[in-house]
Amino acid sequence: MEKLNLLRDKESKVFFHYLIPAVCSTLVTSVYLLVDTLIIGQGVGALGISALNIFMPFFLIFNGLGLLFGIGSGILISAEDGMGNKKKSNQYFITGFISVVSLSLVLAVIWNHYLQSLCVILGANEDTIALVLEYGKCIMMFAPVFIMTNYFSPIVRNMKNPKLVMCGVLIGSLLNIVLDYVFVFPMGMGMFGAAVATVIGSATTLLVLSTHFIKKQNRVKINKETISLRLLAPILKCGFSSLIMEVASGFVIFIFNMQILKYIGNNGIVVYGIISNCVLVGLALFNGVAQAAQPIVATNFGAGENTRVKKVLKYAIITTTIIGISLFAVIFLFTSQVIQVFVKVDSEILTLGVPALRLYLSAFCIMNINILISSYFQSIGKEKASIYISLVRGFLLNIVLAFVLPTVLPANILWTVVPLSELITFIGIVFYIKKTSTVKNSALNEELVSA
Repeated sequence: MEKLNLLRDKESKVFFHYLIPAVCSTLVTSVYLLVDTLIIGQGVGALGISALNIFMPFFLIFNGLGLLFGIGSGILISAEDGMGNKKKSNQYFITGFISVVSLSLVLAVIWNHYLQSLCVILGANEDTIALVLEYGKCIMMFAPVFIMTNYFSPIVRNMKNPKLVMCGVLIGSLLNIVLDYVFVFPMGMGMFGAAVATVIGSATTLLVLSTHFIKKQNRVKINKETISLRLLAPILKCGFSSLIMEVASGFVIFIFNMQILKYIGNNGIVVYGIISNCVLVGLALFNGVAQAAQPIVATNFGAGENTRVKKVLKYAIITTTIIGISLFAVIFLFTSQVIQVFVKVDSEILTLGVPALRLYLSAFCIMNINILISSYFQSIGKEKASIYISLVRGFLLNIVLAFVLPTVLPANILWTVVPLSELITFIGIVFYIKKTSTVKNSALNEELVSA
């Protein structure tokens, strides 16, 4: 079957061809964590969810490091393909591959050595440290697997094979679900069993993605000519926003764990563990839409096809808006049922959790647009704007609001921090676009106004 032509085929056909595979590929981490949370919540209990939530920032760091090189290389690969520079496109791939493999191996050694201390910093105490380490030691031994999975997903998709990415993620996810149940319930392996299932699922996904390079036309030779360290800087610059977004998500979890424990207590941590998993699913879907548009936008922008860029952006904005509103509607209408899926609840957790989920997850209606805009700026070479968006929404606003609001308002105000951060960020983006109406962002300006 002939592959789509990103520069010539109808924009809607190309976008929706990439959409489902892209969404499936970004769901990989959230599905693994979601399944672990559901199984652990029912098999280990609320304390197990707290332990998993404490370890969760590591998963987001794995994801961020993989995307730093994967998205960074992928955008540049697409742009060079759009300009017809196949040789340089291959150089970006090899440079990113060698760099991410080297970094992941070094970091895995360091993290394994200091794991207990790092978990304590993230909020583990005498009640949870044993469970955190039971789960975390297994995961950390295979940290490079998780990082490389997140590297290969955008790369293989940008090499015009999105369906393979979807197949790899689905196979790995299904295997993880089956093994999670078997290891935790019939075999009684607890947190360790859930970790083993997650490792096997991710490794399977990585193996499937690697088959892309078996075909002769997809093979890339590694030699002195294909490795160019001078290309590392543009890769890091282009992918840095993706790293910030993932690390920021982990940082938000760390800050919230600390503040919720201080102002609300242990039940608040259990509720926040449920919220964190819901957010991961939302982020995966929003990132999936953004990453579906990314190779098409980058390729056409590189080729100077600005009209096609505008049309793809329009489809992406409409799609991510529908997904965001639909997700929040489901959460709002079935809040109690969502909570009960994760953990055996008592009246106190239910009373606390219902308003908490509704307030916090209202952010789904805004963060989707912010993520798409940040990705759009990455794809058209405006990396600084993308980085600023990620820094403001991920770090600055969340830190200030999380520490200031509970000191002057009731503790439950913590659940509104993320929606407020996303709203303020969106307002700032609108002002930025109106102030800098250049050719590069004119498409974005028009689409936001029409939306």
